[in-house]
Amino acid sequence: MSAILEMTRQITNEVIAPMAAAVDAERRFPKESIEALGKAGLLGLLVPKELGGLGGDLTDLSAVTEIIAAACGSSAMCYLMHCCATAVVAAKATPDQAERYLKPIARGEKLGTLAFSETGTGAHFYSPEIKAVLEGDRFVLNGKKSFVTNGGEADFLIVITNASSPELGLDMIIVDTDAPGLRFEGEWEGIGLSGNNSIALHLEQVKVPATQLVGAEGDGMGLVFQVVAPTFILGVAGVNAGIARGAYETALRHAKARKYADGRSLAEIQAIQFYLSDMFGGVESASLFVRNAAAKAVRGDGDAILHVMQSKVLASEQAIRVTNLAMQVCGGQGYTKALPVERYLRDARAGAVMAPTTEVLKEWVGKSVAGVPLF
Repeated sequence: MSAILEMTRQITNEVIAPMAAAVDAERRFPKESIEALGKAGLLGLLVPKELGGLGGDLTDLSAVTEIIAAACGSSAMCYLMHCCATAVVAAKATPDQAERYLKPIARGEKLGTLAFSETGTGAHFYSPEIKAVLEGDRFVLNGKKSFVTNGGEADFLIVITNASSPELGLDMIIVDTDAPGLRFEGEWEGIGLSGNNSIALHLEQVKVPATQLVGAEGDGMGLVFQVVAPTFILGVAGVNAGIARGAYETALRHAKARKYADGRSLAEIQAIQFYLSDMFGGVESASLFVRNAAAKAVRGDGDAILHVMQSKVLASEQAIRVTNLAMQVCGGQGYTKALPVERYLRDARAGAVMAPTTEVLKEWVGKSVAGVPLF
């Protein structure tokens, strides 16, 4: 793991951090970041070693996303959604799927993402309206997905649909983005994570070979909760811990460098010291909780799911709290683009409203610890 993290830090320092302000200001996809991560093999973080990948696990993922997000939240989210798509394929890959997707991912040649959200279902992405209609040896897909990160840039999508027979439940299907009838539409207009290119996807009579099904028909719901949920939740918790860390480190540097006329630094003011202490504690508590939750998930501990869910709640709330404190420390400079604090503050707001939202997770955790059925 140490080698993976050191490689991530090097790429972040040399490529991702220098491009972060431009990605945000120009609201463009962080192509340089993704290419650098791919060249280093990090797009294959969750690809098994025997297929050329790094063979990483959820502890690696949460740590890597934290490092990237401390420099650029947009790059971290684009990377995370690719890793979620990779995890789905890797969970039940056929030899053909491994050859067509996992090996190229490991070489940095393919970028993936999830196509889960729909306007009509909101945060309940596990209840799609789209149905996979089986015609001979092909599925035919019609409908619309929203908030597809990496939209227009990904090479393949994991599309969640209702199975061809209602009693089977859900399917996950690998769809190449060059398939006839598939198109992306719109622009990402969110206040933060400006480069993640989260846009709408239209599927009009898109025909996909049945061999692109992940697992068997009806395996979709199991993949949602056993693969996608822990991968996304721990990854996005890492992202938010990273955003908080980036804001704290920026505020700390500013407080030490900013001098008053009498020679004192901003960091010598007691109120600022209180803020720095609060930020330090918030960042470390979020980061350590996320790491612990990821380790529990990897070990398969009985209480792992509670810690996984709570990790997103804690990291999202600390990201908001720490970026607000960083703004107070940096004052007028923080309120402008002279410092990246305002970018961190905008990026931090996304975590709480990403499905599963903070409120949904708190309900699930609360019911679980109280012994109340979730549904």
